[in-house]
Amino acid sequence: MLLLGVRHRPTEIGCPLQNGRVERLFGTLKAKLRSAEIDRGHQLALALRQFRFWYNHVRPHQNLGTLTPAEHWAGLRCPARFEREYWFDASEGLLQGYYLQR
Repeated sequence: MLLLGVRHRPTEIGCPLQNGRVERLFGTLKAKLRSAEIDRGHQLALALRQFRFWYNHVRPHQNLGTLTPAEHWAGLRCPARFEREYWFDASEGLLQGYYLQR
C-alpha cells in the first residue's frame, strides 16, 4: 500500500461526516436489519449477502449519478444500455429493485 501512497487516516471521534460513504452504508444496513426477522446465524449471513448484492448491484446511488457502485467501479460514467432486467426481491420485500444486466 505504501507504494501506491495509501495510508491510514482515521477520522476524529464523534465526526461521522468525515467518513460519509461508510456511515451511509451502515445507516442503510441498520435500517434494513432492524426491519428483518433473523432468528439464526445462517439467516444473518444470508441477509448480509443479499444486502451486499442489493446495495452494490441493484440500488442506484444518487451521489454516483444514479449508477450502482458496481457500475461505477467498472468505470461507467452514465447508466448504460442493458441486455436484461431482473426483479430482485429479498428479505421479505425489504430489498427490492431491478438488477440490470449489461
